[in-house]
Amino acid sequence: MLCDKQQHRIDYLLFFISWVYVIKFDLTSYSLFVVLSFFYIVLSILTIILQNEGLSTRLVITYFLFVFYAVSVTLFSSGNVIEVLGFVLNYSVIFFAVQAINHKEYFRRYTYIYVLGLLAAAVVRLISFSVPTIDSFIQSMTVVNTVRTLSTISTRFTGLDLDPNYFSLQILIAMSCLLVLFNLDGKKEKKSIVFIIILAAFGVLTYSKMFIITFIALILMTFIVFFKNNVKTAIKFSSFILVICGTALFFFYEKLFEIYWIRFFGAGISTDAITTGRVSSWGMFASEILQSTKIFVFGAGFGTTFSKVKMAHTMYLSTPYYLGFFGVILALLYILSLYKVLQNNVGIVGHTSFQLLSVNAIPLYIMFIANIGLDSFVMDYFPYHILLLMFALTMNKSQGIQMNGR
Repeated sequence: MLCDKQQHRIDYLLFFISWVYVIKFDLTSYSLFVVLSFFYIVLSILTIILQNEGLSTRLVITYFLFVFYAVSVTLFSSGNVIEVLGFVLNYSVIFFAVQAINHKEYFRRYTYIYVLGLLAAAVVRLISFSVPTIDSFIQSMTVVNTVRTLSTISTRFTGLDLDPNYFSLQILIAMSCLLVLFNLDGKKEKKSIVFIIILAAFGVLTYSKMFIITFIALILMTFIVFFKNNVKTAIKFSSFILVICGTALFFFYEKLFEIYWIRFFGAGISTDAITTGRVSSWGMFASEILQSTKIFVFGAGFGTTFSKVKMAHTMYLSTPYYLGFFGVILALLYILSLYKVLQNNVGIVGHTSFQLLSVNAIPLYIMFIANIGLDSFVMDYFPYHILLLMFALTMNKSQGIQMNGR
């Protein structure tokens, strides 16, 4: 990282983000990823100073307001300072990453590096099942999730993540970004499809209800977009999906059907059972937010007692709980400022409108859908998802492109 160019330093973080919960130092709770992130930020500041680079005033202001607010709310609520600093660290990384990007081709590079890191983590976990020492180490750092059927007990695949649902979310983001690459400038990158198939297989092995629901949504959205743009492409896509799904069901139908039937309906057909207790969590967090004016307006901060006991299991409640109304507004302003700087850096000029039915918007929709049942906003990898999603939105070939002179 020290010897690499600034635009390539983020590569190491994108690759190792999938390993963040496993590779930790013995004497502290800090992971290798935290050290790399801190090192990246220091190098980025030095690069900006030495090269006398200009910064967007709007971005700097929204960044400092967001960071100051998150830390202040946590301190006033007697929360966990270490936790909020970790949160701020990850959102600081994308501040410098966006500043460094000066060409739209970096989207291809960053997407493939993120995918390779995710696949490397998955392969390491697969190998570890045959190596007791590595397997026991990974189990000591993570949580083993299983599904019990009438015949067997199956382990839900998590890669090197703590939770199969969050591992499958990373897979979905990677798949949707690969889909953007596949359709970029009319070029059909076949290796993107190969990676999508491999990632989908790992996603199915998580036995995640969220993954299946969001994956079906991904297929439907892709078909609609392809059909809108080119009926022939939509027909080819449908035929391809039918062949892949048909082949998978032919060989694994009995096992997959039994496991997913248990996952969806094994505990009954009530809303709480189907959502694995999420409805109760949503009710508890909604009550906490609505019953306290302080939490509703300013947020509860990070590492407070209630959030340690229970998770909201939805980003749309956990985010306002931690940050409150004002914090959510500041977070959105910061992300919009990042997006504006990114657009300028890759050379998008003039007025550009958001296209609802475009392949480039699919990663954004996937993030919105999957996080109905997940708390990604406070996870280490969510800022990197934001970076990839924003970059995907700048890849629309119908927009005027003029290369930045930086």
